[in-house]
Amino acid sequence: MKNCIIFALFAFMFSVSAYAEKLPPKFTLQNGFTGLSVGDGTLKLFFGKKKKFHVESHGYEISDGSFRLDQTITFKGKQAQKRHWIVTAVNSNNFLGTLSDASGSVNGNTHGSRLVLKYRIKGPLVMHQTLDLMPDGKTIDNVGKITLFGIPIGHLKETITRKHEY
Repeated sequence: MKNCIIFALFAFMFSVSAYAEKLPPKFTLQNGFTGLSVGDGTLKLFFGKKKKFHVESHGYEISDGSFRLDQTITFKGKQAQKRHWIVTAVNSNNFLGTLSDASGSVNGNTHGSRLVLKYRIKGPLVMHQTLDLMPDGKTIDNVGKITLFGIPIGHLKETITRKHEY
């Protein structure tokens, strides 16, 4: 009987450990974007065709404790555009920042492996992004919805892969 209890306890501990290994890591700016990463995706606005894009990013902490993400975005057949994010943690799950090609501030919050961002693109256009950090800790699924006065008029879908850390 004693051996059965020990075996059952060992089996339970092993199954909890295996389950924990499959959980995605907590999303932080550092573990999501530090170093070099690339993204490939599509953007579709209202009745337009899907437009393919490629993003190259470099993320790092700056001396004041904020996080900076420099990006080069290239839409198929168009000239590359550069932009940057500067984001500061308000607390462990909430962020406030700026995006060089946005109007106003960027608001963000994390819940486990998910980062949710909201910011005004131009005028009344607002971007709502949900970024999910995958269990490998290097891949991010980025889904965005663009709204005009609260009505969805576009969406984006991107897979981001972190290549190197510094």
